[in-house]
Amino acid sequence: MNKRHRQLIASLCASKLADLLISAKTTLPALMLVVGAPVWMVSWLVPIRESGALLPQALLGVWLRNMPARHKVWRTGMVLQFLAVTGIALAASTFDGVQAGYGILLGLILLSLGRSVCSLTMKDIQADIVSKGQRGRVLGMASTLSGVLTLCIAVPFTWWSNQLDKSLAVAIIAFASLSYLLGLLALISNRTEVESPSRQGDGIKWKVDSTVWRFIAVRGFFVHSALLAPYFMVQSEQDAMQLLPYFLAAQALATMLSSFMWGKIADISARLTLQLSGWLALIACGLHYWLPGNSVYAAGVCFFVLALAHTGVRAGRKTYSLDVKEGQQRTELVAFSNTAIGIILLAFGAGYAVLAATTQIDIIAIMAVALLIGILLTLILPAEKS
Repeated sequence: MNKRHRQLIASLCASKLADLLISAKTTLPALMLVVGAPVWMVSWLVPIRESGALLPQALLGVWLRNMPARHKVWRTGMVLQFLAVTGIALAASTFDGVQAGYGILLGLILLSLGRSVCSLTMKDIQADIVSKGQRGRVLGMASTLSGVLTLCIAVPFTWWSNQLDKSLAVAIIAFASLSYLLGLLALISNRTEVESPSRQGDGIKWKVDSTVWRFIAVRGFFVHSALLAPYFMVQSEQDAMQLLPYFLAAQALATMLSSFMWGKIADISARLTLQLSGWLALIACGLHYWLPGNSVYAAGVCFFVLALAHTGVRAGRKTYSLDVKEGQQRTELVAFSNTAIGIILLAFGAGYAVLAATTQIDIIAIMAVALLIGILLTLILPAEKS
């Protein structure tokens, strides 16, 4: 492992640590509750965080055709994320109620835009620094290290789960801000240039082949590995604030234990990684029904298995997008598919919200069926290692 590899791992580790600490599925809802923001604001956290980072990427992908210096664009995105999370911490510590809620949502919008830029350009940086066949392991190592750090932070909270207050929540957010800054500094010396196609006045035109559409179809169903998470908390008999430290610890432990393993499997076959992680997510759904709902430990176990599965889904789809295309084609595949997934996430999220509010249908069961469809659809994906 050379110096550039170590710098990349350090930067990815810091960024992933920040992402875990400021999760829209765990920490930010708790922060909204302790500052007294209304419930309708809490419902916007996941859509803004996920779709806000994905929707702009189609236009960004076109814009990047004329921006070969990808490291400069990535740095801008990292600075924006640092400033956004700092703003969230300041809003939460300065205001209460609706004012604090608006400040957090505004910061989250900026954070999502910064993440969108970094997600797109980091693919090119990773491909430039790490050779094909090793990328999954590098991503896995970074995720494992970030999981270890998050676990060290989350486990002590389980001892004082009934005493979490606003100052502690703000401190977690502030630490996430610092992690983004460290991630920027770790890779500040990197230079990544991507050869861009010549301009022929074709404007915003996409060369979207069948591989892209198949990848979008599969990813569209696998988004349920993320959408399941809040429903595991909603359908639990325990208080959300009590569950928060256990879910944080479970997510960190899952990332620490499985990221490197998933990375190694993805270097062999990203399609196999998606299939295995999909089945594991279905097992998590089964455990949710089988284990007692009145125990924080049982809820933590279910969330741990789901987090294992989601870690595998992320490793599989990221490695697939890195390996199946090259250069600007890779950038545009990632950009177009991410924008499409952003729309799909909004559609699924709105649909499930309506179902949950107006019917007694078991949402987790519906999502499990959707995951099963996604597993079957992986059979249509072209091999990415050829």
